[in-house]
Amino acid sequence: MTTGNAMTIARWTIGVLTTVMIYYFVTSDAIRAGNPFLVPDLVLTVLLPVSATPRGRLAVPAMVFALAWAAAVWTVSLCTYITRGAFADGANHIPLILSSVVAAGLLAISVNPRTRAPEGTRAEGRTGG
Repeated sequence: MTTGNAMTIARWTIGVLTTVMIYYFVTSDAIRAGNPFLVPDLVLTVLLPVSATPRGRLAVPAMVFALAWAAAVWTVSLCTYITRGAFADGANHIPLILSSVVAAGLLAISVNPRTRAPEGTRAEGRTGG
């Protein structure tokens, strides 16, 4: 997978995750003083789309950081449900966590020189040598 493809997938994933969070804030009682996840949720709701805007060398690290932050917040939240014995109530976090981890992983793999094809065999159609 090329870095461009991974970035496109990550940006679409970020768009969906941001939409989910906005929907969550609009349709729930999340904005209240007693919500221990209010600040982390707000940070990730802003951080995700902001991370998808840079171009160039900053784009991949910014998106990986934001996706990792999101996965961490949602994992802690899921674990909170589990410790309260309410796994079913928090199970909706699993697709959010998985999509964040997969998108960050695709970005990381796409920029790792060890996973790239040799210079002469890339999309130009050359077979090397």
